[in-house]
Amino acid sequence: MRMKTTSRLGVAGVLLLAAVVAGCNNDLTVQPKSTITSANVFTDTGSYRAFLAKLYAGLVVTGQAGPDGNGDIGGIDEGFSQYVRGYWQLQELPTDEAIIGWGDIGLPEINIQTWSSSNSFVTAMYSRIFYQVALGNQFLRETTDEKLTSRGTSASLTTQIHQYRAEARFLRALSYWHALDLFGNVPLVDENFDILLLPKQATRAEVFAFVESELKAILTQLPAPKTGQYGRAD
Repeated sequence: MRMKTTSRLGVAGVLLLAAVVAGCNNDLTVQPKSTITSANVFTDTGSYRAFLAKLYAGLVVTGQAGPDGNGDIGGIDEGFSQYVRGYWQLQELPTDEAIIGWGDIGLPEINIQTWSSSNSFVTAMYSRIFYQVALGNQFLRETTDEKLTSRGTSASLTTQIHQYRAEARFLRALSYWHALDLFGNVPLVDENFDILLLPKQATRAEVFAFVESELKAILTQLPAPKTGQYGRAD
């Protein structure tokens, strides 16, 4: 019975592989099967605000389902990968101000300053920071004036999106500030970076200059202090 089952699974596997190979047909321009792609998602004008909401939510939520179902960061308990939680842990636990006495792998090493680059909480925070950077970059790629014009975006919505872009740049600068503070020399990429290339590390001075220039550039594009929506950058 086991041999028959194994044989059937083997045949099924071969047929599945054949179907996949046939489906590829050496055509590298085949569009994804999903009904939602970057080509059509913005036909819903609310998608711009929803995308911006995801950039803010990335500082708090951990995935698409939560608290443990479809996490953004792999290789760690989803709750442990939360942005603010990870940032707080790396800032506070190595000091005398706080301690977490749980025995989770990686925590004792942070408490007594013996962590390494393989520490799961360190790698989760690094991944979380650059996940946020990647989302911000993608939002900025999808909201250029050229793309908005090609989609027939109204003048009023375009004005709103210009503010959204400023907020996205603020959030990206915030994550780069955290990267600078926690890790020093880190890859520096913006929306113009070719995603097919491997980024090179920038110096702390270069990252600082980028953060400072971004904040100065968007200063007049954000609402005046305390006049914007609660929880959003002004």
